[in-house]
Formats: sequence, structure tokens, C-alpha cells
Amino acid sequence: MSNSPEVTPSRDRAELANRLFDNGPAGRKGHEMEVRVYYEDTDFSGVVYHSNYLKYMERSRTEWLRHLKIFHTDLETERSAFAIHRMNLQFGPPARIDDLLTVRTVLQKLTGARSFLRQEVLRREADGSETMLCGADVEVAFIHHGGGAKRFPDDLREKLDPQG
Repeated sequence: MSNSPEVTPSRDRAELANRLFDNGPAGRKGHEMEVRVYYEDTDFSGVVYHSNYLKYMERSRTEWLRHLKIFHTDLETERSAFAIHRMNLQFGPPARIDDLLTVRTVLQKLTGARSFLRQEVLRREADGSETMLCGADVEVAFIHHGGGAKRFPDDLREKLDPQG
């Protein structure tokens, strides 16, 4: 008999998903990306090290932008970038090696030079429910390379929030 925690059936899935969705929480559009927990993600106790949740969220934001046809390399040519201005985190139970997690990103609001996102790292349990392992309210600034805020160009604003 093993002392390891019970694992969900998703442990055996080989492929990972990465998709936009139209009708998420509160009817909002967003993005979901699956990540697998690897040994390198864990600390000495066998759970995901807290800062790795930030890496999962960063990757998910980038994949969300890519799905919207917004590429960091294109922004670079315009000497523009996205920068995290503020992030409020809430941690729940830990993820463990081999867990299959979903990182959900939902745009809450878009202003002149800022976007406000809700991101959650979730684990689907054997009964189909989701457990939030880490949640974040994220404020992202659109900036010039010099660091100052820059208004979103109309084409970028349309891609981020087509319903305006």
C-alpha cells in the first residue's frame, strides 16, 4: 500500500488543453490553459512551490494573448509592453506532483492603459468539482519601454475586449 495522496483520473492524460472560452464565470470570455505539475515545480515537502503559481499564470496570460493574435514580439517593435502593476494573491490547498491543473484567465475590465484580470489555478477533483489552489486579481499596465503608461491603441483594445 502506498502513502501517496489519492490522484485524480486526469493524472493519466497525456495531452494538455489551451483554449479560449465564450461563457465563463459571470458570462465573461476568457482563456484556459492546462499545466502539469512536474518534480521541478515542487519544494522539499512535495507540493508546488508558491512562486510557481505565478509562472503558471504568466504562461497562461501569454497564451491568452497569443490566441487573441497579440504577440510580445509585435509589441516590442512598437516599443510597448505589458507590465504587472499589482497582484493580490490568495492561496488554497497545495498542488502536488503529477496533478493536472487549469489556469483560467478572465478579463474583468479594460481602461485607458490598464487591464484588470482574474486568474485562478484550479484542480478538477474526481467528482468533477474544481478546487481553487491559487487565485489572483491582476492589474496589468500597458507601457512604453521607458516605463510610462501608454493608452491601448484601438486595434489592441478591440482584440482584448471586442464587446468594449
